[in-house]
Amino acid sequence: MQRAEGIDERSGGYPATLLLGLLCATAVVVGVARPWVGATATVPGLPTLEATTTGAGLSPLAGALGVAMLAAFGAVVATGGWVRRALGLVITAAAVGVLAAGIWPGPATASLAEQLAAKGYAGGGYETSTLAWRWVALAGAVGCAGAGAMVVRFGARWPSMGSRYDAPAVREQTSTEPDDAADETRLWRALDRGHDPTQTR
Repeated sequence: MQRAEGIDERSGGYPATLLLGLLCATAVVVGVARPWVGATATVPGLPTLEATTTGAGLSPLAGALGVAMLAAFGAVVATGGWVRRALGLVITAAAVGVLAAGIWPGPATASLAEQLAAKGYAGGGYETSTLAWRWVALAGAVGCAGAGAMVVRFGARWPSMGSRYDAPAVREQTSTEPDDAADETRLWRALDRGHDPTQTR
């Protein structure tokens, strides 16, 4: 029981944080690529005209930041120490950037009017609405900010790709086994093969 608690304390929620970050970064990437603002206009004799503008169209930087966060969460697995904590800072800063873009996006008026005009809209009033994908991107950015803060706080304690991924020669060089124990191991292996290690040729 004490061993399990020690492992949990050391990991600091590593798997959950990584999963949350990857899912939220994906939500940002997908949400920014989808429509954020919609417009509807009614023209006599024509069906209702509709137009939309994506998050990337309103804020191209938000899409780039989403991709950067997704790549950074992937890099967290392969890094450690201060590099991993620096990645956490990058993720957090990028998430704040996406939040700012979602709360204060660029103007959509020109794009919506152009689309409506191409469908036969001659001017006048039209209604605009905020679409659900904008909230998806914002929620993803909030999750990424929280996950990035966890990486900054606990990332240095988390396990990383270590000696188990090294070549056998590297593992042998880094072994901390005492010489006496290694000699004893070789003696037992010689006996298993049917050789008498006490006899010399």
